[in-house]
Amino acid sequence: MLTVVVADSEARSSFVEPDAIALLEAVGAVRFLDPTVTPANRRLTEFEAVAADARALVFAPWGTFGVDTISPGCWDLTPSLRVISGTFAHRFQEWLGLDLAATERRGVQIVDTARSLSPLVAEFALGMILSLLRDVPARVAAMRRGEWWDGWEDVRGFVAGELAGRRVGLAGFGAICRRLAELLAPFGCTVTAYDPFVSAAALAEAGVGAASSLADLAVGSEIFVVGIPVTPATRGVVDRAVIDALPSGSLFVLASRMAVVEQDALWRRTRAGELRAAVDVFEPEPPPADSPFRTDENVLPTPHIGGNTAHANRRCFRLACLEAVRAVNGEAPAYAMTPVDAAIYAGSAAPADV
Repeated sequence: MLTVVVADSEARSSFVEPDAIALLEAVGAVRFLDPTVTPANRRLTEFEAVAADARALVFAPWGTFGVDTISPGCWDLTPSLRVISGTFAHRFQEWLGLDLAATERRGVQIVDTARSLSPLVAEFALGMILSLLRDVPARVAAMRRGEWWDGWEDVRGFVAGELAGRRVGLAGFGAICRRLAELLAPFGCTVTAYDPFVSAAALAEAGVGAASSLADLAVGSEIFVVGIPVTPATRGVVDRAVIDALPSGSLFVLASRMAVVEQDALWRRTRAGELRAAVDVFEPEPPPADSPFRTDENVLPTPHIGGNTAHANRRCFRLACLEAVRAVNGEAPAYAMTPVDAAIYAGSAAPADV
């Protein structure tokens, strides 16, 4: 039996489409688990009962069947299981209570299709860069106030105007920043990256220079893009020293998680008029309604929408289904957990976004 775990009614209607389910039905029976139907006090019991006979567990994007954490012991009772597939962005341990090493020894493939969102996030990061360079939000706001702007000056004191030829620093060189580097190529930017898990030769092959540290990267950047995932080792890694190393007037773009940034240092420099920042992810979320950055004219805040489109999440679910079918058929899933993923899940390393 193949089991599909649906996060909630919205996920079921928005992300779980019939053509994706048909892929699963071609290789086995499909059982739906829906927390909008199952009472909270019965969800874990029902999940464990169904998982015990499943060859594949396919989770709708960001779904855990309404269970905070699945007991690690549950996975000892799944002798037929061959694959766990879903969109988790490194949260397999946090949500599913998996012992990753034990799961791998039992021959269970772990699939995370969150990586398929990386190109979408990279596109959004490019959009944030262009918005800051041309001060688009302020111009739109002025138009809505009935005003008009017919001057020739760029935003005074900040990197502004063209993207072409700018010096762009990429903190991390995983899937998001790799794709962003490709998107920047036609602009003729000088792109440099710092990632301790990517060799200088690999960066050079991608047409990207190598910095010796995050602070070294910051010093030479007109536009500084953060694409580092959260692990115990990366929390706050973009610290005060890194942020203070950014030249006055430069642009800061956060494409991954705020937990890797020392927030107070960032907001101090935006309030002082020394940096402009585009931030799509916050800590906590949602941020308090009275957060000063909400009204800081040097901050472009968006509500975590970089990878948040219905189309992309439907694709994530379809990929999760395809990957489950591949695993059940003895094939290697394209989005299977990698050694880098395992390090992220275990919190034992600080690799770039994946």
